Amino acid sequence: MTRLPTFAACVLAFCLPLAATAAARPLRVVGDNNYPPYLFIGPDGKPQGYVVDEWKLWERKTGVPVQLTATNWADAQRRIASGQADVIDMIFRTPERAATLDFTRPFATVETGIYADRHLTGIAGPAGLKGFVVGVQRGDACEGRLQRAGVSSLRAYTSYTDIIDAARRGDIRIFCMDRSPAEYYLYRLHAQDEFVKAFDFYSDRFRRGVRKGDAATLALVESGLARITPQEREQLQERWMGQRVDLAGYAGVFKTVASGLALVGFVLLAWVYSLRRAVKKRTRDLQFLAHYDPLTRLPNRHLLLDRIDHALAQPGAALSVLLVNLDNFRRINDRFGHPLADQLLRIVAERLGELAGPLETVARLGGDDFVLTLRSAEVSHVIALAEQARQAIASGVVLEGEEVFVSASVGVSLYPHDGESGVTLLKNADTAMSRAKQSGRNTVGFYRASLSAQASHFVTMGAAIRHAMQRSEFELFYQPQHCLASGRIKGVEALLRWRREGGQQVPPSEFIACAEELGLIEELGEWVMRTACRQLADWLAAGAAPLRMAVNLSARQLASPGLVSVVESALAQAGLPGDLLELEITESALVGTEADIVATLQAIRDLGVHIAIDDFGTGYSSLAYLRHLPVTVIKIDKSFLQGAPEDQAAVEVIGAIVAMSHALNLTVVAEGVERDTQAAFLAGIGCDLAQGWFYGPAVAPGQIADAL
Repeated sequence: MTRLPTFAACVLAFCLPLAATAAARPLRVVGDNNYPPYLFIGPDGKPQGYVVDEWKLWERKTGVPVQLTATNWADAQRRIASGQADVIDMIFRTPERAATLDFTRPFATVETGIYADRHLTGIAGPAGLKGFVVGVQRGDACEGRLQRAGVSSLRAYTSYTDIIDAARRGDIRIFCMDRSPAEYYLYRLHAQDEFVKAFDFYSDRFRRGVRKGDAATLALVESGLARITPQEREQLQERWMGQRVDLAGYAGVFKTVASGLALVGFVLLAWVYSLRRAVKKRTRDLQFLAHYDPLTRLPNRHLLLDRIDHALAQPGAALSVLLVNLDNFRRINDRFGHPLADQLLRIVAERLGELAGPLETVARLGGDDFVLTLRSAEVSHVIALAEQARQAIASGVVLEGEEVFVSASVGVSLYPHDGESGVTLLKNADTAMSRAKQSGRNTVGFYRASLSAQASHFVTMGAAIRHAMQRSEFELFYQPQHCLASGRIKGVEALLRWRREGGQQVPPSEFIACAEELGLIEELGEWVMRTACRQLADWLAAGAAPLRMAVNLSARQLASPGLVSVVESALAQAGLPGDLLELEITESALVGTEADIVATLQAIRDLGVHIAIDDFGTGYSSLAYLRHLPVTVIKIDKSFLQGAPEDQAAVEVIGAIVAMSHALNLTVVAEGVERDTQAAFLAGIGCDLAQGWFYGPAVAPGQIADAL
C-alpha cells in the first residue's frame, strides 16, 4: 500500500527547493538583545543564547544562511514593521500584533510578574498599582496588558537594565518584567535584595513572527524548525536552561520505600499542606489589613500616605487631596443601626471608585471620611471632581425599604501651596472640610480661602445649570452663513443661549466651560443637536431651500463613546439626510488625536455629516495634519479679519489659507465679517461662505424663517 506524504513532508518538499534558489539571500532574524538565556550579548560583544544555537541548527538543516541581529526590543519591532527583517523572534501574540504579523507555533512558556521595592507592601494585584508609575520595556506586551487592567501611569525604558537602574535611583518603585530576565538581571546587578515579585501578572508563549501575509517565509521557518530533532532540542535545553536530573535508575528503590511509607506520608503531606495554606491565608489577611480598610476594601491611611508621598516624589508633581465627609452620618447610624450604616459606607465607596477622570486613589480614613487624590492642581479640575463626588453620593440609597439621601462636604488641599507631605496635605484638607461644614455643609472648601470663593461660584453655577435644564431655560439662536458668490443664505450656526427666569441673559462664556468641567456638556450638547435638527426639518417642511445646520461639539463630547449614536438618532428623528448637518470642532480638541477619536470622526463622516474645524488659525493650524482627518470645512477665525483688507500681512495669510484649503477640497467659511470691504475682499479671493455682524447677529428661529 502506497503511503501518502505527510503535510510536513509536503512543506519541506516545497520550501527547501525555494530555499536553495534563494540561498544567496539570508533569512534576516531580529530579536531582543537583553533576554537571557534565550538571547543576550556576551562578553565578546556577540549574540549568545538558546535562539542563537537554534538558528545555527536551522541554518544547517535548511541550507539557508541566517543573519541574526540582536537589538533592543523597540528597534526589533521597528525593523520587522519596516521590512528590514524577515522574522522577529521571542514575541508574544497579542490582538494588536496579530493585525500586522503572522506567527509560528509556540516554543516556550514565559511568566511575567510585577516587581516592587521590597519596602512597598500592599501590592497584591493590578488594582494595587493605581497611583504608582510602573516601569516597562518599550514595546513590551506588558504595556497593553497593564492598560487593559486600568493601569495608565507607565514609563517606558529601552532595556531591562535601564528599568532596574531607574528603580534603584527611585524614579520608579514598581516594574513589569518577564521572570527569566528579572531573576538574571536582579542577580547580576546585585539588586535581588532590593526588589521582590509582588504578584504573578500573566503568562504567555514565545513564538516567531513574520509580516502579515508572508506565507512563504512562515512556511520556510516552520519547516526548518520541524527538522530539529528532540535530542538536539534537549541538548540546547541542557546547555542554556540547565541539565535535567534523570532518576530512572532509582525508580525501583523509590517505589519500595514509598509503598512502605505511603499512609504516613499522605497524612503528613495533608497536614503540612493544610498548615501552609492556613499560614499563607493568615499572612495575606494580615498584609491586607495592614494596607486596606476591611469594610470597603479601599486603601487605608497607611497605604494612602505611601501613595501620596510616591506621587510627590515624581518630577514636576502636581497633586490635590480631597477629603470627603458625609453630612449628618451620625443620625443615619442612630436611625438604622451599624449594619445598615456600614452598608451605606460600602455603597459610597463603590460610587467614589467609579468616578471618571484622572483620579488616582480612593481611600477611607475611617468613620465616614473618604479621600480622593488627583494628579492635578488645576482648580477647575479639582472642583469638577469634587462636584462629581458630591453628585454620586447625593443619589438616593434604599435602606430597609426607605430611600435615604445623603450629602457630603469636601475639603481640598493642593500641593505644594498647602503642604509638601502627605500628612500635612491630609491635615489641611481636614481643616478645609471643617470650614465647609461651618459654611452650611454640602459644599466644597479649599484650605486657601481665596479658592473657596471660586469653588463656591463654580458649585452654584453647576446647580443653576442643572435647574435650567430641568426648567427649559436654554434656547437656540441661529446665525446665517451667506454664500459670497450668490449672496444667498446657505447655512446657519446654532448658538446656545440661556435666559433665566425674569429674562436675565447669561453669557455663554460664563456657563459653557463650567458645564464641560462638571460633565454636563454631553447632556446639554445632545439637547442642542436634537433641537437644531428638528428646527431645520421644520424650516424645510415650510418650503425653505436646503441649507446646512452647523452645531458646535466640545472636546468632552468628541471623546464620548456614544456620540455617533446620538448624531445618527438626531438625524433619524428629524428625518434629515446627513449632508445637511455640520459638526464644528476646535483645533485644540484634535491635537494629539487618539485613534478612537479619529475612528469616531470617520464614523460620523460615513453618515454624510460634514466635519468643520472651528476658529482655524488660533491653535496649531496645520493643514497637513488635518489632511489625515475626515474634515470638509475650515472656519477662519475672526481675529484674522480684524486688520483686513488694509493689513497686507493679514490679506496674505487669509489668501494662503483659502488657497491651501481649496487645494485639499475643503470649504472655507470666514467668521467675524463686520464690514462690506471685508466681504468684498473675501469674495475676491474665492472664500466660499461668510458670517458675522455685517450679515446679522444670531437671531431667534422665527427671524431666520422670515429671511429664508
